[in-house]
Amino acid sequence: MSDKAFSVSAPASSANLGPGFDAVGIALNLRMTARVKPSRRFALEFVGNETAPTHDGVEKLIISAMHRISSKLPSVTIEVDNRIPLGKGLGSSAAAAALGLAIAARASHNRVSHKDLAELLCDIEGHPDNALPAMYGGIIIATDATSYLRFTPMSAMRIFVTIPELNFATAKARKLLPDRYDRNDVVFASQHAALLGAALASGEMAILGAAMQDRTHQPYRAKHIPGLTDALAIEHRDLFGIALSGAGPSLIAFTRPHANGALSDRIEACFAKAGIPSRTILLRPAMRGLRFTSNFG
Repeated sequence: MSDKAFSVSAPASSANLGPGFDAVGIALNLRMTARVKPSRRFALEFVGNETAPTHDGVEKLIISAMHRISSKLPSVTIEVDNRIPLGKGLGSSAAAAALGLAIAARASHNRVSHKDLAELLCDIEGHPDNALPAMYGGIIIATDATSYLRFTPMSAMRIFVTIPELNFATAKARKLLPDRYDRNDVVFASQHAALLGAALASGEMAILGAAMQDRTHQPYRAKHIPGLTDALAIEHRDLFGIALSGAGPSLIAFTRPHANGALSDRIEACFAKAGIPSRTILLRPAMRGLRFTSNFG
């Protein structure tokens, strides 16, 4: 059992970024934070806010991840303050699982390396595109937990995330994808994924608009996200590139530093035309991933 209180947090993340399907992700500066105190018995509760869970899915994720470290839950009280919109393609499940692993390791004095935690998190998630940004921050290009490159995000950009009021579960989004792809689409995906990786690594933002074109998942999901096709086709002098965030339904747009609300208004208008309200939040890349932030209490 832990004899000291501690706090740990993990960031939101956006995956795929167009053609980087299950391979590319970026950490974002919304965080899920857990404050952990010694207690007579295990307890987990959520701070009430607009992104607090409305069912026990996040709680189950955290506890399930904790069991990956120890079969016995520690005698602690966990208070979770979540700022990541749930079910919107912003990596809330990766952040929750990362917290569960970290809490169990710290509370039980189990010496688990960051590398081992990353491998466990990738196993829980099934792919590295949200898992590794949650663990390490920055931009990640990866095939698995051990074969990856991390890049520092470019400073000369802003990130708009537009969140439509639409439920679109990841499991449902996966089922929409075909079992086989046309050879031309495979070639297209290979070319654009390579260009995306090169653009992110080099900081050549001007090429992002071309690099983020996709035929792997976005066309199949667009049929179930009204307004998405029009939003992905937006051209604007301040827009570097735009894509579905993870499985959606949110959109992530990389823009010039001086981009303003006129661009986000255009994105929101695409959803409004389809009868779906949406809101846009301005974010930054998160340079740090899983972070023990402080002792308290």
